[in-house]
Amino acid sequence: MAAVNAGAVNADMTVCVTTGEDGMGTGHWRGRRWLLAFGLAVTLVAGLSEPVQAQPERQPAPAPSTSAAAAPKDGPVRDTEAEALAAAKADGVRVEILALRGERREVYANPDGTLTAQEHAQAVWTVRSGRWVPVDATLVKQADGSVAPKAAVIGLKLSGGGDGPLLEADRAGRRMSLRWPARLPTPTLDGPRATYGEVLPGVDLVVNVGPAGFSHVLVVKNAQAARNPKLAALEFALHTEGLEVKAAGDGLAAVDRATDRAVFESGEPTMWDSGAPAGTGTSGAAGTPFGPAPSGSPLGATASDGGTSRAVQAPPDSARVAKLGVRVGGGKLVLTPDRSMLTDAGTRWPVYIDPVWESTSNSAWAMVDSGYPAEEYWKFAGKRDERIGKCPESCNSSLVKRLFYALPTPYAGKSIISAEFRVTLVHTYNSSARSASLYRAAGGISSATNWSNQPGGSGWSGAALQESKSPTAKQASCTATNQNVGFNATAAVREAANNGSSTTTFGIKADNESDITYVKRFCDNAVLAVNYNRAPDRPNTSELTMSPGGACITGANRPYVDAPPQLYAVLRDPDHSSAHAEQVYGSFRIFWPADAPTVSRFYDTPMKVSGSTFSITAPSDLPQNVTIGWEVRASDGTAWGPWSSGQSRCEFIYDNTQPTAPDIDSPEYLPADAGEQTYACAPDEVWRGSVGVYGTFTFDSAATDVKEYWYGFNQNPSAANKLTPTSLGGPASVRWMPDRDGPNFVTVQAVDQANKKSTIAICHFRVATRPPVGRWALNEGGGPAAADDAGGPVAHPATAGGGVAFGAPGPGGTGDAAARLTGTADSYLRTDSAGLVQTQTSFTVSAWVRLTDDTRDRVAVSQDGSGEPGFTLGYDADARSWIFRLPTTDISSLGAWSVSVGPAVKDEWTHLVAVYNAETRGIKLYVNDGTKSASGQRRTAWKSRGAVQIGRATARSGYTDPWVGDISDVILFDRVVVAREVEDLYTLVPNRRAYWPLNEASEGLSPEYAGGQELALQSGASLYRLDVEQDPFGEPALVGSGHLQLDGVDDYASTSSAVANTDHSFTVSTRVRLASAGCGRDMAVLSQAGTRASGFIVRCGAGDRWQLVMSKSDSDGSVVDTATDNQVYPAPTAAGTHLVVVYNAFTNEMQLYVDGQLADSAQAPHNEVWQAGGAFQVGRALVDGAWGQYFSGVVDDVRVYEGAADRTMVQRLALLTEQPDL
Repeated sequence: MAAVNAGAVNADMTVCVTTGEDGMGTGHWRGRRWLLAFGLAVTLVAGLSEPVQAQPERQPAPAPSTSAAAAPKDGPVRDTEAEALAAAKADGVRVEILALRGERREVYANPDGTLTAQEHAQAVWTVRSGRWVPVDATLVKQADGSVAPKAAVIGLKLSGGGDGPLLEADRAGRRMSLRWPARLPTPTLDGPRATYGEVLPGVDLVVNVGPAGFSHVLVVKNAQAARNPKLAALEFALHTEGLEVKAAGDGLAAVDRATDRAVFESGEPTMWDSGAPAGTGTSGAAGTPFGPAPSGSPLGATASDGGTSRAVQAPPDSARVAKLGVRVGGGKLVLTPDRSMLTDAGTRWPVYIDPVWESTSNSAWAMVDSGYPAEEYWKFAGKRDERIGKCPESCNSSLVKRLFYALPTPYAGKSIISAEFRVTLVHTYNSSARSASLYRAAGGISSATNWSNQPGGSGWSGAALQESKSPTAKQASCTATNQNVGFNATAAVREAANNGSSTTTFGIKADNESDITYVKRFCDNAVLAVNYNRAPDRPNTSELTMSPGGACITGANRPYVDAPPQLYAVLRDPDHSSAHAEQVYGSFRIFWPADAPTVSRFYDTPMKVSGSTFSITAPSDLPQNVTIGWEVRASDGTAWGPWSSGQSRCEFIYDNTQPTAPDIDSPEYLPADAGEQTYACAPDEVWRGSVGVYGTFTFDSAATDVKEYWYGFNQNPSAANKLTPTSLGGPASVRWMPDRDGPNFVTVQAVDQANKKSTIAICHFRVATRPPVGRWALNEGGGPAAADDAGGPVAHPATAGGGVAFGAPGPGGTGDAAARLTGTADSYLRTDSAGLVQTQTSFTVSAWVRLTDDTRDRVAVSQDGSGEPGFTLGYDADARSWIFRLPTTDISSLGAWSVSVGPAVKDEWTHLVAVYNAETRGIKLYVNDGTKSASGQRRTAWKSRGAVQIGRATARSGYTDPWVGDISDVILFDRVVVAREVEDLYTLVPNRRAYWPLNEASEGLSPEYAGGQELALQSGASLYRLDVEQDPFGEPALVGSGHLQLDGVDDYASTSSAVANTDHSFTVSTRVRLASAGCGRDMAVLSQAGTRASGFIVRCGAGDRWQLVMSKSDSDGSVVDTATDNQVYPAPTAAGTHLVVVYNAFTNEMQLYVDGQLADSAQAPHNEVWQAGGAFQVGRALVDGAWGQYFSGVVDDVRVYEGAADRTMVQRLALLTEQPDL
């Protein structure tokens, strides 16, 4: 780094933060974000017997401990967010969420229900044998004689001596090796350092290793050794696989051939001498602030090495610096030292020659120096710590330094409670307090950042002050956990959350940059700790009501009310779960006139559990005949959710001359209101009745001329729902069945003989869901009976005949077991209890079935009568359909009422739900998710009193129609199961259709776990398996023992036919590792083809974002629906990135999850979703009739499910271990 004139110097010492979508900026190649480490340094060192030269300024602090002690401390851990929140609340301590852990990240659930994320600049975790372990750069010998770090984030191997490569680095199958031009001696190992002695006369070769990279250094022991002609041009043999090494700006890059993105990157190569000795100038000798300090290596050297280990890493400020010649070509890397520095009598030994390769990540740091305004110090140019402030004497041309740190801020849509930027201070000028400050800067940083182009310029224009501090306590080194200075960064992170900025850049400078006593040194181990919360949801307009007045209405149909109404709202918080009860409260705003308010009133409610109904009563002094508006929002005590009026405000007009609303009564759902005769309903938080159970609702008016009642359930009254009383002013009743649980409401309006309508009355009630009367999962490992899992007060186990085999793979895969029946006389199950459902009243039966013999009629479930079964659910061989039958009588076979759905598919799991509705005498059969169904009528009904039979049906001649195949999860309800519950039953456990562990392949075929369609490896795609005996510390497989490597040019893998039903609900998941940071172009990870387009594509998009794309049609130029992750920048971490896509055909919603978190969702209407009938693809996609978007990187643990996974299942899938039972 050649000396240049000093740039402008400010007189303040400050810390700065920058928020930007791209965070670290873009530009020419050196401006790529998050660069991958592969350090290279060559050093010429004076004789080892010479005294070490003390530096006038403190040298870089020691590297972090290379053992687990430097990693984050152990503490309670749970797999998923729901489990962690429940444990944190129960135990009163924070609990880490394992599914959200990353290479540089931890997320904790707190006892108060909030979450805390810690975003590390440095890697603190890596993966070994399918589990997270702390990074550990300690070098150890392997079985093949080579040397490797115990736990690095890239694959790295060093020579154990001999003729092989000096080093080999591997990232996602992209490999690079350097070979010394002569035989290497056996190295001496010391922690993260390997020393190869006397590789030339008087010259040692030292390699320092860190968790994310390395440097190697030639140590020339004296000036005589430096005159060796072999040092005139240092030539390394260079070999790459999938990479091209080329010039990039002033440095070098090893780029992925498929994407032209950097996998390994080097800044401008330089060389330097050791600078001024201790005691020179006025800087102070040993023991002063600028005397010798604990030594440090950027990648793991220890303090015992003194000045040698420090100087090997980066130039001290007093060093002379020169540029290093570098040439790549013909399979060689040639470094040309500056001969004038090597021969100059004033050169102070040792001399260092340094092209440093750095690792990519989604964090970065940099230093800028006004004395070298055009020089870049990306990631501190190899140092573990750097200075802020003005350098004292003996600093050569170095003047004022400032520091920058770029850290992820993926918090869009979150409520930021607090944030703290933490970093380790290792040096101050003296013990007097001198201040530094934290700012949010005006732009991002990149590897091209220097003093001249720093964010906001030298004056930091646009930077926002966060906090100033004057720390004096110091640490002796930089570790992962010893941060001792914390700046309040709440405002900066809130800004990032509000603007959707995925990265925030922090910079540190002295508050007085003219005073040398403000000098401090900070480490590269910054951590951003963010305590956040998900604010409550926006209240749904459909759950906002008034009494009197009815549902929320705006505009011409707004209701008139005869009294100030009570306002109701159901309020929810997304952090609420069955295991964690989140408390919320509401704030109502009433304002008038509604279009241009001049008066507003606010009313807060007490706190209640999320999902409750909240209410307030409007004030009595409301103006009459004026349009009055109202809205509501929720708070969890930490953050406010949005106002309901973001959708539509609610309105009403108060007119006390309006006819009074009718009274509403229901013995089943409104028993608390039975004693009063007005429209006002008594408050009632008790859960009543059940979904699928009818109740009677009676309307009555005090007026004597009422001719009609208009009513509505969960909506306002309408003429379509009309009752006529038997006499004017008399009561009228309707029978109604709830189809949803939770809060419901009924409305009614009286119409008199003059057609004048009354005020709308409304009553709220809570509907329960009655559990089944019997449920047999049939997932026992063995034994004589199947347990009843319904959870009722009395269990009804089903005894198995001798021909039943438990443990067959169930509809959800091997972990979802089933019972296998063979059709023999003893192959059945029966309950000892009789008459579990009353077949003359409403009931429902459901089951998962897999038929393996379709040559005759088969019965999956029935209930015995005297001579005929009360019902049968099974297969009709003549129609080749699924059938639900209800015999007309119990005496003899005189026929049956039935409905059927076909065709029935043999050897495939199918979900059947059969319903009898006694109120309407309707019968219905649903198949799978309910999109296929059939309805009919049952004109006669009778009560069967016998046992439940699984696998057969009774007849006068004995039991008939034995089942051949598998049966799972048989459920009986004594009520109607409604359509939305059919969906729930079908999607409760998504059905795994395929799982490829990608651990092995034979003749180019990788097997599906349960024996399904194999993945054929095409065009050079290959499986990587780590030999843990020979190379236990090599680059690990993503999950399990192997993964699929794809070159991004033409490699892919595919099945022979379709796997996912893309026009139904489905879930697809995988774990991937990119070869380089970002994407550069569209790269498909998974897809399923049609004839001209792909039904879905999971990809790394050209905009450097993860995406889910679903085409609206199988045609060229098809319009697509897209869900994009705008928060997580794709980076090649050791653990890779876990991707899950979910399509829910019932809600028409497509969801993209990244690393266990919902990244984005979009609507994909069912009528625009189609079945992609082509093969399932890994690593490419079909677009406009052509194959393309080939993926460059690693793919593993590919899964396809029928059905929509929920967040908890997604987080289980995101765990690093193989889970064959999931």
